Amino acid sequence: MKRIEIAAAAAVAISLAAPALAHHAVNSQFDVTKNVPMEGVLTKVELINPHSYVYFDVKGKNGKVANWAVESGAPGALRRAGISARDSLIVGKTYKFVICPSRNGSNSGLMSALTLPDGRFFGFGATGNVTAAKQLRDEDKK
Repeated sequence: MKRIEIAAAAAVAISLAAPALAHHAVNSQFDVTKNVPMEGVLTKVELINPHSYVYFDVKGKNGKVANWAVESGAPGALRRAGISARDSLIVGKTYKFVICPSRNGSNSGLMSALTLPDGRFFGFGATGNVTAAKQLRDEDKK
């Protein structure tokens, strides 16, 4: 009887630890000290837990278009902020956004801010990143 209880406890402990290992530390994956303004056409939306992903076709300085994967908050957090897939995230529309770039050099980043085609602005993450994103937005208006 004792072995079964120990085995069951071990199985529970392992199953609880797995999600913790799967979740990443934002600072290890993204350079949160940088805010990079971008503009692109939305190509795909994945509203999944624990993080949503939006994909944009972004034209680089060389004129080539590259698809970028941008991580954002959970679907519920986006809805509470006023962003809905049906009304706000429309494939084919052009968006301005600010990301903290990936540390590995891939075409990916963490969303700091998003400006919808109608001009509504949403800031995400740490206060410093949102402030920097607002400054970039304001500079863009000049």
